[in-house]
Amino acid sequence: MPLRNGPHGYGAVTKTLHWSTVLALVAQVVVGYTMDADDSGHGRGRGRGRSGESGRGRGRGGDDDEGLGVLDGGFDLVDLHVLLGLAIIALALARILWRSTTPLPPWDERLSAGERRLVTATERVLLFLLLLVPATGIALVLGDDDLLPLHVAGHVALYAAVALHVAVVVRRRLVGRMLPGGPADRAPTRV
Repeated sequence: MPLRNGPHGYGAVTKTLHWSTVLALVAQVVVGYTMDADDSGHGRGRGRGRSGESGRGRGRGGDDDEGLGVLDGGFDLVDLHVLLGLAIIALALARILWRSTTPLPPWDERLSAGERRLVTATERVLLFLLLLVPATGIALVLGDDDLLPLHVAGHVALYAAVALHVAVVVRRRLVGRMLPGGPADRAPTRV
């Protein structure tokens, strides 16, 4: 498989960046929704989690802390969440740089002009949100609670943009092939 995009479809670098981003996002969502409601990243070790247990001994500030000390002496879900956020920002920046230096493959002929505009807009929105959501999340961990509404709105927009992206891909790849007389399977092209 060629490294760069071309008439054959997406290249290995583009695919690696895409699927690495998907994996990092899935991990980020799992870690984010696994954290306790009081795992804001600041003031930990003093509060109580959902189980009602004292924060001591679990996470930051407890006597039983063992870990890598990434942020403050203990490595917990908040630290992992922050590291995944930084990784997502790095992947987004790498994608933007790569996207600006490599051509895109030709459009799939089955996409209408409106679908092409939707794909282009969705790509731009996703790249923006891959920077905004982790950046506001990191700011929240550092104590800037004023950004919570922006972080939550970014999540909603990210989920909507991912849903649109997946809908276009599923429609192009599955629905057209399932309909009688649907288009034959063609070489991979841009979606």
